Amino acid sequence: MKNIYNKILLILIFLTLSLSFNISKAATGTPTTYFNTIYAVNLCGPGSSLTECLDPVVLGTNADGSTFDLGAISAGASAGSLGNLNKAQSGVTYSFAQIVLSRAFTMTGTVGSCVTKTGADFDITSPAVVGGASSGTAVSQIIGVPSGATIDSNMIGTTSTNGINGADNSSGNGNIANGEPNMKFRFALATPLTLKNGRLPTFEIAFDLSAGISFSANCTSSVTPGPPAVTASFK
Repeated sequence: MKNIYNKILLILIFLTLSLSFNISKAATGTPTTYFNTIYAVNLCGPGSSLTECLDPVVLGTNADGSTFDLGAISAGASAGSLGNLNKAQSGVTYSFAQIVLSRAFTMTGTVGSCVTKTGADFDITSPAVVGGASSGTAVSQIIGVPSGATIDSNMIGTTSTNGINGADNSSGNGNIANGEPNMKFRFALATPLTLKNGRLPTFEIAFDLSAGISFSANCTSSVTPGPPAVTASFK
């Protein structure tokens, strides 16, 4: 059950992840590894929206974070029961969820002549954009969301590790800022979830990493995480 739960935590993050950077992206492709650290999964209470998670229910949290490789989970895999959904209230309808994740990703990827490289890792304590290389063999590289980047309104920079503690949006304008190591990502559930006593739903997933990594036209100006396409549902 632990491994199944770990997969669910990871996949929930990437349901509709869309990052919008003020950076030119000319090449996108499929990374061979796609690691991220997740701190919490929340269901958002009634009245929530893509821009606000009200009365969050903590389904799972790890203050130190749990790191997963999305690329290691077989596409179209089916996960088992989400065992800790019993933390949600029976009879309450949840239409939105929220994930707390690190703004740093560790990837290995090649797109055309662009490759991830050593010696140019994203530093979460000084989060500036990093670049890749225009030749050679791809190696593991930490890439991330740089400070000042414009992120979609369903995301916000945060110091939180469980979706409840910490502070959000220190920039005041919605752009992710220094001192915010994590992001809150809110999304609408494909079908609203209403738990019934004695029944925990099965969570099914299918995903596509074909646009999981993005490089600038010259490969060296920027390399950033891209959004996997994922279909997920409770049944």
